[in-house]
Amino acid sequence: MTYLIEKYVALKNKYRNYDTKEALRRMQACRIALKELEDKGFRTGVEILGSINFGIVEPSSDIDCILLHYCDLHKDQECPEYCPNFLYESEEIKASLRRRLKNENLKIEFLDCINLRMVERALEAGNWKDHEVLRRLLFYRTIGRPVNRPLFIPYAEKLEENEEYIRDILEWGSEALSVYLGTSRHRFSFSKYNERIESSGLQLPHGLKEELESYLDQREGYETNGAGSSHSKDPV
Repeated sequence: MTYLIEKYVALKNKYRNYDTKEALRRMQACRIALKELEDKGFRTGVEILGSINFGIVEPSSDIDCILLHYCDLHKDQECPEYCPNFLYESEEIKASLRRRLKNENLKIEFLDCINLRMVERALEAGNWKDHEVLRRLLFYRTIGRPVNRPLFIPYAEKLEENEEYIRDILEWGSEALSVYLGTSRHRFSFSKYNERIESSGLQLPHGLKEELESYLDQREGYETNGAGSSHSKDPV
């Protein structure tokens, strides 16, 4: 059986063959923003979602991302929205991106924050299935586009070494993905991606179009069956 999240990842990787200049420009701006933060003593990483994740980006496109950081103020709990580290880091990243991309109106949204101190404690405690922060980390690492990957990839790789854990999380990840993506909006997004690719004079491979339709059909199947209804908290 091929899970929805596996089809999503396969599509994501193929669409990135068509990275626009704006996508590459934004990725570089993100790298610089995180390097500036590190120089100030704040070690952070980002998983980028949305259109930049697929590489088909225009200057008007929003930026949706997940912040990963080390917060010693909240070792035993989720960082709240008012966490001073989260607030400072997210605002610094936003300011840097707007400055470097020369777009003061650029919409940048942080959909979630993962405290890597909590990840470390959960990995040490064992019983990984009981720790939602580990599921979220692996979920974002699977569907996102990383910036400063070396900061958090060792934790994801440790989880991936456990085949039983990965098997268990594939179904959860597919349901979480279904919750995250709205069917009609998501289908429209792919239509826009395809139009942008073809308007640049490139022809989409027939096999890619077939894979896209298969993925969207399976995605809508999850929606019809009410996937994700058993989870108390959405991944973002």
